[in-house]
Parts: sequence; structure tokens; C-alpha cells
Amino acid sequence: MTDVNDDLLCVADTKLVLGNWFAECVMNGRSLPDFAAMLGMCTASYGQARAIYQHLAPGQEAYAELERGRGPAEIRSMQLLDVPPQNWEDLVMAAYLAEQSSWALMSSLLATDDRAVAAIARKIGEEAYFHLKYATGWFKVIASDVEGAERLQDSLARRIVLARDWFGADDPGGGVMPREGAMGGRALADGFIRNVERDLAPLGFQVPSEPAGGHAIAGSWDQTRRRRDDLPAGLFEVIRFKNPEYAH
Repeated sequence: MTDVNDDLLCVADTKLVLGNWFAECVMNGRSLPDFAAMLGMCTASYGQARAIYQHLAPGQEAYAELERGRGPAEIRSMQLLDVPPQNWEDLVMAAYLAEQSSWALMSSLLATDDRAVAAIARKIGEEAYFHLKYATGWFKVIASDVEGAERLQDSLARRIVLARDWFGADDPGGGVMPREGAMGGRALADGFIRNVERDLAPLGFQVPSEPAGGHAIAGSWDQTRRRRDDLPAGLFEVIRFKNPEYAH
């Protein structure tokens, strides 16, 4: 069975990687509001990651180890974010899917008896709402451009497979078993797909009803990390926090 702390660390590491995506891509924004939005989403993602790290590892040494002491084999971010964006449409789609799927998991913690965890989940939900609004606003713009719409559809077809895979399954042979009192992987994934359809189908985009079907995803599933492979070395070098004592 999955553990709440395992799930929290998966979300925190995903937010860490997503924050770095925004930091690396901010200069690709199409306008000044894009720069401001991506910088805001960057800092919010970093803040969410660090809030979870502080909850999981209270104390300076434990926190430093969790934030800066782990190697690429220990990072638990979504494999959806392992491959960098290929174009603007791919950036917007990948960020949207990462936000939507991580919120699907965090929303299952809103009713937990742990008030600190519930508060973190609620805060992430409040910030994710605006991040998703930014993406869906761009979807409406892109839908009116034939070539842009084709690129967005291609990104959706490629990346939703990995987004769906992140939820695992409901049986030991297929992936993640739900923690006690929580929805299983299939239920979470189905809710995630419904949200994606709600945002994209009215704009004419086709959301695969069975995104995992017909696609071979390499690697064996690691239910603790919600990943199949280690974080790529190049991405790890980008996202790793540098030791503060090296700063001048």
C-alpha cells in the first residue's frame, strides 16, 4: 500500500521539477504577462515543494538531506516531466497535465485527519487553480490556430500516457495499491481524465479514453516513487539545489 508521506514526496519532487521547467522556459514566453505568470508559477511550485519537504523532514539537517542530499535515483517526480518541452504548445500542455494530475492526488488528502497535510493540500489546490486557468486560457488561443492546435493535440497524445501512468493501478500486479481510506489509482486516474476532457473536448481536442492502451511504457513500476526509471542525469543537474555554503 502507498503511504501518505510517499505520495507527498512524489508531489513535492514533481513541483520541484515543474518549478525548474518554468524557470528554464520563462524567456520563451510570448508576451510580458507570460513572463510574469511563469515566474509566479515557478516560485509557487518551489514554495509548495519546500513546504512539503519541511513537513516531511522537520529540523535543519533532515530538511537539508531531503532537499539537497538525494541522487537522481531517489527523486520521485513524474516521468511526464523527464522530457523537455519541444515547443510552446508542448510546454503549456505538459505543465497543465502535471498540475492537473498532482492536484488529483493532493485533493485526496483534503479530508485527512492530519491538519497540517490537509492545509498543505488546500493551499496547493488554491494555487493550482490559477496555474490551470493560465493553461486553459492558452488552450483557447491555440485552438484557433491550425498548426498550433495540431502541435497541442500531438503533445496531449504523447504526454497523457505518462500522466495517466503516474496513478498506477489498484492491484499489486498492476501498480500502486491505494493507502487505507484513499481512492485507488484507477479512480484517481478516471477523475483526472474527466477534468482533462472538461477543459479540452469543448475546444475540439481529442482526449484518449484509454491513454495507457496500446502504448508500451518501458521500465518496471516503482510504486514508492511512482516512476519506472531514474531521473535523467541531465535533468537532475538542472533541478538539484546547490549547497548554500558555496554561495558568495
